[in-house]
Amino acid sequence: MDGYELCLVENADDWAAYHRIRRTILFEARGRFDYIPDGPEELKAENLSLLLKYREQPIGTVRLDQKPNGKAIVRLVAIVSHLQKQGHGTALMQRVEKLAASLGFNQLLVHAALDAVGFYQKLGYSRFDFEKRDIQSVQLHKLI
Repeated sequence: MDGYELCLVENADDWAAYHRIRRTILFEARGRFDYIPDGPEELKAENLSLLLKYREQPIGTVRLDQKPNGKAIVRLVAIVSHLQKQGHGTALMQRVEKLAASLGFNQLLVHAALDAVGFYQKLGYSRFDFEKRDIQSVQLHKLI
């Protein structure tokens, strides 16, 4: 075993870690302080809130939004700052792809932050506009 586990966020400790990682990495580290932990998208049954654990410690987050026609959107990918650029993000995405495929999805979509586009491209994602949004991101997709 490689020490990784991608698990559905279900208990209070996991929810606390999930929100802490997302808030600090995706919001506060980018100068934003408007994080809403329990927004309506977070509570939808078809949106899977997932926590990556390494050696039983929470180190990353992702939400997989299940959509029709074999598509799923990968959202809010984050790895704790002191473990970034060490392969954990790649491990997270490999597990998300495996999970999505096991659920019957054949295409993953992502809104990538400008500084994360290269990461996704290295994993086989390419530019692909899939929805109108007025957030600053690059839309990408990958067939799985």
